[in-house]
Amino acid sequence: MAGAAIKDKTWVKQLVSKGNKVIASCRNPSEAADLQKAGVAHVVKLDVSDPASIKVVINNAGVYGSRISLETVTAEDMLFTYKANTIGPLLVVQQLLKNKLIGKPATLVGNVTSKVGSVEDNGSGGSYAYRASKSALNNVNKSMSIDLEDEGITCVLLHPGYVRTDMTSGNGLIDVDQSVSGLLSVLESDLPLNGKWYDYKQEAIPW
Repeated sequence: MAGAAIKDKTWVKQLVSKGNKVIASCRNPSEAADLQKAGVAHVVKLDVSDPASIKVVINNAGVYGSRISLETVTAEDMLFTYKANTIGPLLVVQQLLKNKLIGKPATLVGNVTSKVGSVEDNGSGGSYAYRASKSALNNVNKSMSIDLEDEGITCVLLHPGYVRTDMTSGNGLIDVDQSVSGLLSVLESDLPLNGKWYDYKQEAIPW
């Protein structure tokens, strides 16, 4: 997926022509009808001159990786999962911050993690790559919550529950709508969010 500003529409059109899925941004999407006709997946409103154009960021992308045991886990398994689940959300926030798209007066960053990443809650072992990557993300979020607080940025961890998705092979306990609705209720609540960790039922998760 490629993101592009519509400062020069030729960039966007050529990316689409090469088979890329493009999400383009501009100040006035109503003036970009020609891009949608050209095959752009989405055209969203984004004013890069606004010091905090993005109000909410949800880092939800992630992978489980291979179903590996202590006997079979490899460095490659660990690094693949770590890059997606830990480094990915960090770099998203880093780049938004560098481009002054998040910050004062207020931006909310929700990092979707998993209860599997809880050290205190680990009573079953295994899941080495996934478990470690989510534990690392939890620490990344905690550090960001401290480093970015003065910038008006709130960083909160969100546990979606055991959701029926491709990652769980459809074997979850709740559906996606219930999970997302619950997590949105967390973000809209009066709970203290910065540096905290909640599940979709607004319950705090132990570290």
